[in-house]
Amino acid sequence: MFYFVESFFMWLIWTEKNIIISEYSKKPLNNFEMEDFTVKYHEWNFICWDDITVFLKIENEKIKSFSYTWNLSIVSLASASFISEFVINSDINEILKRDYDFVSNKGLEVSNRRKRAVVLPVLAIRNAIHQYLDDWISDDFDDLLDA
Repeated sequence: MFYFVESFFMWLIWTEKNIIISEYSKKPLNNFEMEDFTVKYHEWNFICWDDITVFLKIENEKIKSFSYTWNLSIVSLASASFISEFVINSDINEILKRDYDFVSNKGLEVSNRRKRAVVLPVLAIRNAIHQYLDDWISDDFDDLLDA
């Protein structure tokens, strides 16, 4: 009986995660090339060849607008769409602290194999902010994933 209940809850959790990925990839938010951006940055994942260009409009150290164009897998596309809900009106210094744990705590968890796909948009946003700040910092996947 215990095995059945445990299996059912694992199935339920897995189904919920798949629904989030499916919904955000079917109807992506902020998927366009912004014209009046403050900074634009291109990032790619050499393992799966996903790539994304993010556009940020920054005013008073806050993200006022966010958009992206992409050549992404379903997981990366869902992540970019999902993350867009947590970027606008955020302080740029707070965004520089965001990583996989931030995304997973908000509800978008994936297997270890797909973590790079999930953090690709976050990596692009963080590096766009570094470019904006002209701080000579360039984050990589290791900065966003558990060691």
